[in-house]
Amino acid sequence: MRRILAFLSLSALCAACGGHSSEAAPVALLHCAITGIGTPDSVWHRVRAAGFTFCVPPDWRPSGHPHDSIDAKQWHGDGGSLTWDVGSPRSFIGRDVVLKVSASVVRGSNPRPIPQEASVCSPRKNTPLAPDGGSLLVTEVECQQQWTITAWSTRPQIYVQGEAYSDRGAELLRRVMEAIRFTSSAR
Repeated sequence: MRRILAFLSLSALCAACGGHSSEAAPVALLHCAITGIGTPDSVWHRVRAAGFTFCVPPDWRPSGHPHDSIDAKQWHGDGGSLTWDVGSPRSFIGRDVVLKVSASVVRGSNPRPIPQEASVCSPRKNTPLAPDGGSLLVTEVECQQQWTITAWSTRPQIYVQGEAYSDRGAELLRRVMEAIRFTSSAR
């Protein structure tokens, strides 16, 4: 009996003195239950947000910690990342998008005309969705092979904004946006 008590005491002491790890604690990822999202070999994970849920690819991981009954607000994976929040998106071009612009310097009294360059970004493409009777607008902008895809709603006032750096990453983000579902209390 003394050995058991000594072992338990030592275990409790080690747990109390262990300090905090610099790595985030593992997150219990929930399976996505939306038909058509993922495959039996590639099960997507459900993310619980404030008033809604969505799904992310199996290799995506949270950046940050969950709070109460909601998951981390930032997620990242192969070829992309996203942030969700309540309110409105600040911009339809992601914060990590880098635009490269170059120009010619012309000297002289009769320079040749400067050619007009094509726009750096594509025109904004809007696609309305109606998950669970709610209303979402998905906005997509591509700037120099960097995509920003934003799904947002005014009721409830939420958004999910993702950035991708390849066609494949952009396609994954489109599927993430299609997997947004509102909870019954948010409708």
